[in-house]
Amino acid sequence: MSRKSKRVIGSRFRVPGSVSPTSRLSAVFCPKTQNPKPKTLLFLLCLLLLASACGKKMTPFAPDRVVPAPVRDFQVNQEGNALVLTWLLPRENLLGQPLTQVQGCRVYRAALKGVSPEALASSDFSLYADIDLAYPQRGEVQGEALLFRDRELVPGHRYYYRVAAYDQDGYPGAYSRTLSQAWGWLPRTPAGFKAVPGDKLVALSWSPVTALDDGSPARDLAGYLIYRLSGQGPWLRLTPKPVTANNFQDVAVLNDVEYTYKVQAVRRLGEDLLASLDSPTRMAMPEKRTPPPPLLNVLAVATTQGVELRWEPSPVPDLAGYRLYRRESGEEKYQLLNKELVKKPYFVDSQVRKGQTYHYYVTAVDDSPRANESIPSETMSITY
Repeated sequence: MSRKSKRVIGSRFRVPGSVSPTSRLSAVFCPKTQNPKPKTLLFLLCLLLLASACGKKMTPFAPDRVVPAPVRDFQVNQEGNALVLTWLLPRENLLGQPLTQVQGCRVYRAALKGVSPEALASSDFSLYADIDLAYPQRGEVQGEALLFRDRELVPGHRYYYRVAAYDQDGYPGAYSRTLSQAWGWLPRTPAGFKAVPGDKLVALSWSPVTALDDGSPARDLAGYLIYRLSGQGPWLRLTPKPVTANNFQDVAVLNDVEYTYKVQAVRRLGEDLLASLDSPTRMAMPEKRTPPPPLLNVLAVATTQGVELRWEPSPVPDLAGYRLYRRESGEEKYQLLNKELVKKPYFVDSQVRKGQTYHYYVTAVDDSPRANESIPSETMSITY
């Protein structure tokens, strides 16, 4: 391009009759007097500083700083013939700022032969499942909670897992911690499971487990795990460690409450426990069957109102009341005098005749649904 052309193009953006920017600044800050005043110099300096700050851009965050933080509460547990992964979605990005959107989560898995844990590199993991929160083809999404079941398991291997959430653009966040679980043949399911209720206890028993599902002997059997369910609550594991005996007494129960039980056999595989499938469930309702002790010091006295009976109060804390029985001379059986329980330790039998001999005894009754009744007190005889 010729110099003449350049001059033509440059003059196209200038308004005719206007003054160039350089001339305008000279007119303002450089008057005809060649020595500018101090105030003018100060004003010029401030203008230059403002001009240099105007339009300054902030340093942008790197993309890997605003992706999701690690998922929360990541766990791996065995349930029957599967390993179950559970976690909660992250609430922040790597800067600690609130996370507005998570598109999904990716599950990474590594499988190594043997059951002893080993240190792995990132290259050992491969993408195993992609769970899109909007259209989950694999896994289960329940609000912030996610669940994934891995059933593609081979005995004699240890499986390693880690999870990463990703944003709407598909960028993955930080990995969770790495968790692992050894896998092998499960012990056989306990058979002959029984639950017998008692007074504030349930006695459990089952047949010993001696083999694995492949028929081999269960040489590494660690014992048994017992679980209890009450109402609509979750299953509660009753013992922190496996019990070695094939029976157990649950004494942490209440009378007149229905409980459901199941038991698992567990083997020790490396550092992990591997449980059998659940036994059939059994229900039991403990109930009080022990009656109050017999009453003492029963007295019968003739009064103008009838025969007055008195006795020592029953010491049991769950007392519901008393029953009184009477037999006239010539009768074979005692008859109950009060349809409703007597609450206090005395009673007046007004249905008596003069000259007739009566025989009495008293019992105590507790407040259980069975209404356990004590054995009779000593009999008292009196002629009215």
